[in-house]
Amino acid sequence: MMVGLSTSAVSHDRDISLDNDTEAPELPCTICEGQHPPNPRLCGNCQSWNDLLHLRICDEPSYLKLDAYRFMNRGSQGPRGVHPHTFDDIAYQDLNAFKGRQGCMICQLVSDSVQHFGQQHISNGSKSALKFGLWRPFLMRHVASTAYTDSSTLTAAPSPNPSLTGQICILPGVILTQSNGTSSFTPLVLKLVLYYRHDSYDLQHVEKWMPNPISLPNLTAWLDDCRHNHGDECNDLLMPMVAPPGLRLIDTQLNRIVDWTAPNADYVALSYCWAAATPETTSPTPADDLQLQLDNIDQLSRDHGLDISRLPPVLADAIQLCRDLGKRYLWVDRLCIIQDDAKSKHSQITAMDRVYHMADFTIVALSSKPGLPGVSSRPKDTSPEALYGLWDGPFESSIGLAYGPAADRAIRGSRWDARGWTFQERKLSRRLVFVDDQRAYFSCYQGARWEHDTRVGADTVHDSSTSGLQVEPSFVAYACCAIPYSMRELSFRSDILNAFAGVGNVLSSRMETEMLFGIPERYLLQGLLWRSDDFAVGRDETLGIPSWSWASWDGIVDYGPGFRATFGLRGEGGGSAGTPNLYGPGLRYFRGYYPSDVGNLVTFWYSDKKQVRRVVEDKTWFGLDYMTEEEFWDYLDEEWVRGYRLAERGEWETRAHSWRGCCHNPWKARQYEGISDEARGKGERIPGSLVFTTTCASLWLHPAKQTLFNTPATAVCFDMMTSAPKPDTNIDKLPFVGRTMLMEKQWAEQIFDDPSRTYRVVVIGAGVAWDVRSYGQPGWKEFAPGAPWGLCVLITEEIDGVLYRLASGVVDLIAWTDLRPSWESVVLG
Repeated sequence: MMVGLSTSAVSHDRDISLDNDTEAPELPCTICEGQHPPNPRLCGNCQSWNDLLHLRICDEPSYLKLDAYRFMNRGSQGPRGVHPHTFDDIAYQDLNAFKGRQGCMICQLVSDSVQHFGQQHISNGSKSALKFGLWRPFLMRHVASTAYTDSSTLTAAPSPNPSLTGQICILPGVILTQSNGTSSFTPLVLKLVLYYRHDSYDLQHVEKWMPNPISLPNLTAWLDDCRHNHGDECNDLLMPMVAPPGLRLIDTQLNRIVDWTAPNADYVALSYCWAAATPETTSPTPADDLQLQLDNIDQLSRDHGLDISRLPPVLADAIQLCRDLGKRYLWVDRLCIIQDDAKSKHSQITAMDRVYHMADFTIVALSSKPGLPGVSSRPKDTSPEALYGLWDGPFESSIGLAYGPAADRAIRGSRWDARGWTFQERKLSRRLVFVDDQRAYFSCYQGARWEHDTRVGADTVHDSSTSGLQVEPSFVAYACCAIPYSMRELSFRSDILNAFAGVGNVLSSRMETEMLFGIPERYLLQGLLWRSDDFAVGRDETLGIPSWSWASWDGIVDYGPGFRATFGLRGEGGGSAGTPNLYGPGLRYFRGYYPSDVGNLVTFWYSDKKQVRRVVEDKTWFGLDYMTEEEFWDYLDEEWVRGYRLAERGEWETRAHSWRGCCHNPWKARQYEGISDEARGKGERIPGSLVFTTTCASLWLHPAKQTLFNTPATAVCFDMMTSAPKPDTNIDKLPFVGRTMLMEKQWAEQIFDDPSRTYRVVVIGAGVAWDVRSYGQPGWKEFAPGAPWGLCVLITEEIDGVLYRLASGVVDLIAWTDLRPSWESVVLG
């Protein structure tokens, strides 16, 4: 236990530095050296607390080796190791034993805290048997000096007590209750402030670390430091922009809505979950559901026409925080967008990139409780759960240190971070002030801070989770936005593109391209190679989004190195000797992440509202510009052979030159860049469709028998066959063409539920299995003679002459050629 620590007889250099960049004085332990008499404010069991060096270092061997994660919130936890001790090994005492030590500061605070917590969380039948044990102290960091004095000191001294040094201490403990022979353990964490007369010894006072109001001086210092010292990264706009037409702001001084017509504005934006500002009653009245509407815009535009008492707590507190920080104007969607004017609402929604990116900073409401706790108008929570709940930051048991909660942990565990609309609000904001139940955090493109950290300047720790769009424009930059966005939730599926429009506008401008239903036109081929193997439900055709866009499906999107069109190789060579391995080493990974992953083999045409026009796309052949046929063979002979470990050069040349005989190679594709008049006319009648000429074939699908070692149990992929398998057919003996991407199992089995049905398979590009560089073993050519190359395809269903995407996959280019597919102009709706 913590009270009654054993002491070591060994002397130590005095070094209690909590910051690596701080030189601590080398002084002896005052307890081990016997330099001072016992502290009368501490009982005999708690004398170790009189010297922080003794508490942290000298007593270290006596502390149990417990699992620190049991005292931490789940959002703060990481990998867990093996620990020799459990809660049973803690030395427990009756709570009355702590109460009986009336003159001990530590015992009295422990007694009061445990009793307070126990009254709320321990059942009445167990309170009589309540015991408590402390584990070990974790020092956190020094707090500002204080002029704390108490009556006993003043009585004994002729002059006021000099300033004391405060030290935050995180103290985990366990309540043990026994009922009917059964023991129950309840972990709790005490947060203390220890006040010492001499830097780190001679303890004078102990108090609970109580939640304080948001530190306005800290926030102001961080904001000013970012504005003045972070240069272009945090202060320059990503692209030229002016305030959008129709912008409205809240005047926090005059309590009114104002129309803003100037090109620039100094204002703050608010980001929150709409549900947090919506009354829980089933039939809210206008008095408790105030928002900007056509029938109240005149009233709310008058001086003091905005009744703050009628606002949801989070809006009222945001207004108060702006006043406290000296910011006059605030933007809140609920009060700055006319909610019942569809035209105006749409124009403002499509301008979210400007609204959040031009704001001086954005206030983010993370709290699960009403409002913004800690604002001057709303005290923080002082309930037992808040005072003694599990710690939000990590512990480092080996050196007895606790660390403050990082912004990314607080954000990651919040409801706000799961919502679709807040994704672009976070990405586009240059500076953010996060407020959760107990703390405030600051973040910008150069790092993050939390409320009790008073430092500013160059030592700011970078937090990648709060990074914005300060990256070179590329498909990778786009994929790094589309993938995490697809993981978020939307109350209305129809908002799928609206909630991404702000990020899309910035990406579109920086890439110098148009966005076609959430996919950059410049990288259309790569954009079409998305998949969803985690969760997916069917397309909602009422949204008017074409099937080729990920936005038409409800599922998590994946592009990157995880783009596994894994049709692999059936045969031996990847497993142990004599063991069949249905997924040999050759074509395990296809991906569409980088230009070097794909080759353009199709010229796309896009049907906008006016015409069917040619897509303006960056065409590449595995990272290189288009080449002549002669240049292509030189490239294969000189460059690619160096990267692959093949047994014989002749074997490589045979496979590389399989492109020469392929029915859909780059030079044949150039003969089919146009589209037929029939397909063009059909595309004009289906806005948003893609029209292109490519090779097509009808194939059967059959579930693959096995999956890769790292394939999720909920995912499945299908073999593409040239004939329908019969019940008694050996699947391994059927002609194999290719395999689909991984798909969410339940959904895939619904759409591919008829084994006798054929599907239209169309080529959209070329791919390569990069992992062959690592393996390159013989034996794989038996099933994929064109490997490592493959043709990227879409598996579609045809309705009234129009194709609709069901899945994507890869086919072997020689097997595809043997099918003798037809060149056709197709319409992909």
